[in-house]
Amino acid sequence: MVRTSTRLQLPLFREPSKEFAPTDRINVEATLRLLLQRDLTFKGEKTDYPAHKIHAFAAKFPPQLPRLFIRELTQPGEYVLDPMSGSGTTLVESILSERNSIGIDLDPLAVMIAHVKTTTLNLPRCVQIGEEVLQEARTELQSFTQSKLDEMYSSQAIAFFDYWFEKHTIQELASLVRAIRRIQDSKINTFLQVVFSSVIITKNGALTRARDLAHSRPHRDLNRKVDQSAFDAFAKRLHFTIESLDSIANISARAEVVRAKVQSLPLQDNSVELIVTSPPYAANAIDYMRGHKFSLIWLGYDPKLLTDIRKSYIGSELRATNLNFPSETANHIIHTLGLKAAQRAGVVAHYYREMETALREMLRVLAHERAAVLVVGSSIIQGIDIKAPTVLSEIAASVGFKVVGVARREILRDARMMPTSHNSTKNGIEARMHEEGVIGLIKPISQR
Repeated sequence: MVRTSTRLQLPLFREPSKEFAPTDRINVEATLRLLLQRDLTFKGEKTDYPAHKIHAFAAKFPPQLPRLFIRELTQPGEYVLDPMSGSGTTLVESILSERNSIGIDLDPLAVMIAHVKTTTLNLPRCVQIGEEVLQEARTELQSFTQSKLDEMYSSQAIAFFDYWFEKHTIQELASLVRAIRRIQDSKINTFLQVVFSSVIITKNGALTRARDLAHSRPHRDLNRKVDQSAFDAFAKRLHFTIESLDSIANISARAEVVRAKVQSLPLQDNSVELIVTSPPYAANAIDYMRGHKFSLIWLGYDPKLLTDIRKSYIGSELRATNLNFPSETANHIIHTLGLKAAQRAGVVAHYYREMETALREMLRVLAHERAAVLVVGSSIIQGIDIKAPTVLSEIAASVGFKVVGVARREILRDARMMPTSHNSTKNGIEARMHEEGVIGLIKPISQR
């Protein structure tokens, strides 16, 4: 579902059918202050339950983190927004907690994944059609020719496939895509595209010559031999995904997933009761598109279009020209970094500037006296910590938020799905930041 211009009118959904007992109004600021004092690491807790595990996605935050703030800072039936929603962790936790949710993201694959995680599907029908697609693809393979591939994809896409995939895998994946394209039901079609994508984007990159796709920075291994059948992998993931979605099949709350920019949210003023989000790292430290294109190109996205979309992401490597910020910390970092590498200073400034615009939009759509929680990781660039949590909290205050506090939480590598470093120089994201900030904000009544 893509909406990029018209603002959504709330309420988006019918109220949940369950009758909720009246509750006292939440003291949001006091509650948020107490929550920020808790241990927010959730070490030892399971993170891959229900729909969270249907597709690999880099740098997901643990579901316990949004769930804590959702349940303590909102009441059932209220609206939770994640304006940089990624694979939809906040959205899933919202509907499991009987809150409605809205997810905004620019990444096409992220939007598809989040949509499947939060859409009511006829799961038996999904299995039936999925198995029919698989059988049709097996039949298609028997008469597959290069000319069919040429009809489906551009020369640039085919060159990409030849570089990263072996010939038998290309033929099997193309046969699957041709079969999926024939499915008319849009919900089931999207579901099958996500299953297809999850076969390709895996931690071990099993169907590709890449060593690792789940962490977004693939490297080709010329010695890698791909023996696995794409058909067998698809069949396995089909049933795995169905089982994962079954636990949320009868949830009454609903989520709306919209492909749009956080810098221009398609929402009315004062329309959501809570924001919980995790902004991307600066300077493409986690480069989602580099991994996501491995399935998006198969699904019909033009490689050039994906390159253009990548440039629009917050955290892209574009450079800002205005290097002055309403944050002393930001100005100090930009000045210090500029003495070492002026271009990198411009990239970091672009990140700060984009986040300033995003924070203004979050302030606009948030209801008065309600909370926004940002889980923010930093980076080391040219040996300098860009102090993203501190800078963003200072910028948030400058645009009109009240900063309740900035907590620190330990990053658990496996739970957050961060890249593994083998680089002793420890630069960029490979510096292996061991913690991230949790910024707690309130929209004051004075903000109109």
